[in-house]
Amino acid sequence: MHLKIVQVRELLGSLTAEMPAFLSDATIRRFLRSRNWSTEQATKLLKETVRWRRQYRPESICWAKVSGKEQIKYFVYLLESLSMNSADEQEEHVTWLLDLRGWAISSTPLSTSRESMHIVQNYYPGMIAVAILSNTPRIFESFWKILKHFLEAKMNEKVKFVYTNNPESHKIVSEMFDMDRLETAFGGRNSITIDIDSYAERMRRSDLARGAQSMQMDINLVTGHH
Repeated sequence: MHLKIVQVRELLGSLTAEMPAFLSDATIRRFLRSRNWSTEQATKLLKETVRWRRQYRPESICWAKVSGKEQIKYFVYLLESLSMNSADEQEEHVTWLLDLRGWAISSTPLSTSRESMHIVQNYYPGMIAVAILSNTPRIFESFWKILKHFLEAKMNEKVKFVYTNNPESHKIVSEMFDMDRLETAFGGRNSITIDIDSYAERMRRSDLARGAQSMQMDINLVTGHH
């Protein structure tokens, strides 16, 4: 495994010096895993991601710069925070929970959903362990038939549909979560709502930690320490 990471670094050349915080061993390992440990395919995807990061600059997005109306930007912000704060050896570890009760096509246009899928599959591969879509309205079924064609087979298999009052759905979530901690929207017993102020403070602290980590990587690069 370590040899493959070294091989990818050699193929990336000077790019590793350009983006040391992003091109960590953990990131390269994730990309290798997502491409069945092919050094050529992982390197190709990493180079595409570097080009995207130069333009989009996801590392510069912070809590103060995102809003609910900027769905893609907020999505990238969350993915970036998760990817930079995950443990080096951690495999797919993100559980994506979406309560789609009351969903309408106007709230998430197809173009936005397609771009989101492209970003998570190509620029943040190997992170999503499972995506749970809860209480989807009937109109979402037609939307999903179109959207799933833009998902890779592996990602498609990770998507689970659950419904609060469905016994089979209850079995699925109870095998994956502590039902006392899981929110009632997903069939759990936790009725406590999210404190947005506490959540915002946690994300601001995460931004500071992420910034410090990136700065330390730059210092190590200049001084030659590893």
